[in-house]
Amino acid sequence: MAQRPMKVGRAARLGVGWAGLGLAVLLAGCTPQPMTEQARQTHWLYNFFMACAAGVFVIVGGLILWSILRYRDDGATAPQFHGNPRVETVWTVLPILLVGVLLFFTIQIQDRIGRQVADPAVTVEVTGFQWQWRFDYEAHGIQVIGAPGHQPELVVPAGRPVHIKLTSADVQHSFFVPDFLFKRDAIPGFINQFDLTITKPGSYQGACAFICGLNHDQMGFRVRALPQADFQRWLASNQRG
Repeated sequence: MAQRPMKVGRAARLGVGWAGLGLAVLLAGCTPQPMTEQARQTHWLYNFFMACAAGVFVIVGGLILWSILRYRDDGATAPQFHGNPRVETVWTVLPILLVGVLLFFTIQIQDRIGRQVADPAVTVEVTGFQWQWRFDYEAHGIQVIGAPGHQPELVVPAGRPVHIKLTSADVQHSFFVPDFLFKRDAIPGFINQFDLTITKPGSYQGACAFICGLNHDQMGFRVRALPQADFQRWLASNQRG
């Protein structure tokens, strides 16, 4: 004799929905704190998107819950009608407006992140290769090259804009530092340029975020931000000649 499928209670379904919302909020709180001026812009945009998504969830979820409680089956037949132009207009116009607002702020933030200053504190040419990184300080004759088992360190001043010229010597790589909320691809034959302004001294882990071959997992590096005086001393002690 075939068994009847087990019915999931309304309370259980609502519990799963609220648990999913709680998990999403918890994961949203795991975002690294922004450690560059550019990352602060990204973090603000992320929080704005989350606030909008939470608002949409509360409105839609609230209407669904209200409908379940208000019009639960008690044997009566609900009034039947065809179409409601006002409601249909509202639920068409509001999402379009919301998408337009999100698009506007996204373009504004992307423009700010991509903006480059005319006089950076230092310019570094970053080259990815299988399977490490090379950092060349153009105006100072300093070169830092990674090796198997040895992560290279990109030393920069804190609180000052740093200009990066990113490229690849062989296949496509990706320059990614989680604390910077930032990633750019290193493409052979193309120079990808951007500025980073690290807000406080410290050491930040980076990696290649593009699967680039057999030893992709070894392409780690560190970014060490120093106070301006300490950075000048580092330049003086490492500069050739």
